[in-house]
Amino acid sequence: MAINKKQASTWVKIVVVVVVIAFAGGSILPVLFGAGRSQQQPAAGSEVAETLERVASNHIPSIVGGIAVLESEPESYTVMVNLGNTYYSWAAQLRDAFGPGSGHDVPMWIAAGAHYERALSLEPGDPNVKTDLAVTYFYSGQVLRAIELAEEVFIESPEFAPAYFNAGIFYRAAERQDDAIAVLERYLELEPEGDSAPAARQILADIAATPSVPEGSAEETLLPSQP
Repeated sequence: MAINKKQASTWVKIVVVVVVIAFAGGSILPVLFGAGRSQQQPAAGSEVAETLERVASNHIPSIVGGIAVLESEPESYTVMVNLGNTYYSWAAQLRDAFGPGSGHDVPMWIAAGAHYERALSLEPGDPNVKTDLAVTYFYSGQVLRAIELAEEVFIESPEFAPAYFNAGIFYRAAERQDDAIAVLERYLELEPEGDSAPAARQILADIAATPSVPEGSAEETLLPSQP
């Protein structure tokens, strides 16, 4: 889908607002997007604000630079994906810093997903981008959308191993244990010595021991399909 200059400008301004609010302290967006995900919110205070600012400072320059490029090249697939990857890394760092129940990471997963969606509207079908988009859906609470997208990757790119590993986690979160087992075994067929092979084997062992997923366990091992 072509993006004209006017459309890109409006969209870029929205992204800038997301960045500025998050950089200012992260207190507004987690409330808007993270409501209902968990009651385990980290205590407000200078330590939280300092961590949010420190993590943001790692990514703001890349995001501001990417947005500047989009002003003149609104159809740049590469820049769109790179922005998605930057937000993805930002979200992952926040999740590591505050844990899975804080909600601070949710706005960044949503921002990453928005960029991946725009990239795929320009050049559909890249299994790396589609798998990363599925991860952003999962972490922003859209488990069924994550599953649907992973299943599209199975059909379009049946040898793309990361999609199977991540789908195992998606299925387990949805309590579809047989499907989780099937895709994790498929991942191990494709990458028996892959980086996530030990995690896949551990999840399979956990499923055998405890059919229902303990909250906040398996979902922490998602594999990004690209840095």
